[in-house]
Amino acid sequence: MDELKTVRELYGEPRLDPLLKARVRGLLTDEPRRRRWRLSWTAAVAGLAAAAVTAAVTVAVAVPGMTGEAGAPNRVATISGRSVLLAAATTAESDPAAANAYWRVRKLHRRTYPERLGRGANRYWVVESRLTEQWVARDGRVWSASRALGARPGSAADEEAWRRDGSPTEWSSQGEVLSTSPEKGELRAITGKVPFSMAGHEMTFEQLQRLPVAPAALKEWVTEAVSDVPAGTVDGVVADALSGLLWSKPSPPDVRAAAYRALAELPNIRYLGSATDERGRVGAGFSFTVQPPGARSGAAVRRTLIIDPDSSRVLSSTVTGRPGVRGDEVELVLEAGWTDDRPAVPELP
Repeated sequence: MDELKTVRELYGEPRLDPLLKARVRGLLTDEPRRRRWRLSWTAAVAGLAAAAVTAAVTVAVAVPGMTGEAGAPNRVATISGRSVLLAAATTAESDPAAANAYWRVRKLHRRTYPERLGRGANRYWVVESRLTEQWVARDGRVWSASRALGARPGSAADEEAWRRDGSPTEWSSQGEVLSTSPEKGELRAITGKVPFSMAGHEMTFEQLQRLPVAPAALKEWVTEAVSDVPAGTVDGVVADALSGLLWSKPSPPDVRAAAYRALAELPNIRYLGSATDERGRVGAGFSFTVQPPGARSGAAVRRTLIIDPDSSRVLSSTVTGRPGVRGDEVELVLEAGWTDDRPAVPELP
């Protein structure tokens, strides 16, 4: 088999599965494993499975173009969650240091309104969507922007009940007004507040830049920072804090890489395989549970991240099971990075 030719064919596809690309990248950069691959496909699969013993889940995928003798069917490669996270770490580490003026995170939020709306027998759930953006200047100044995109019935059954209710375009509930129309949005400067936090602990831009770049040291630093959480919840809080360094904070490239590598070694990270977010973007799914402060024992919420290992970017974050919240709370990460664009009201997507 000509592996280089195969890889060229793979990377020539319009849009490859990022999990497959992560696996191919790992094979090309691991010389001993490449030699085993040439010897025996069966032995290679066994070796990959053995190397993945620390991963919670492994996923089998067909590799396009890789056929055996006499046109045998596509072979199956085993991909571990650990290898995907390590591939994302390598990509993150290669990102250049930014010199732009502002750190910006642009997100699309979706949640189900916490009570049914409507009148009489015509009751229904509505889903709210909102754009948010946060800018942080290097001197610590912070701006926050928000723009509601409008509410809509949550399901086909909800839409039927909404139509029976007269298809209202506005609702008044709990002292607030919901509308099916987008807002103009607002932008405001935030004063008297440190721009970032980790597990409830405030952090400045300078503190983020000085975080450890060795995975073990970073995990130890985070574990110490969250040591005041209740016993039995530390693992989930550590996973949540590390994952926040991937996208919600202006972590330097080597810190983001260290966060990926530290996550790869955590036993409570579950690998879900290939996943697609609500905008159709493909990545790798990972989940872990976190027990909220004050929640009863065992009442943990689940956070699910979809990561594109090819770019090392987090595509979406979904929280399931938060007390008092119906359904999932979804955050689609539209942009996260440095920019010279000045703070402004979010434009419609």
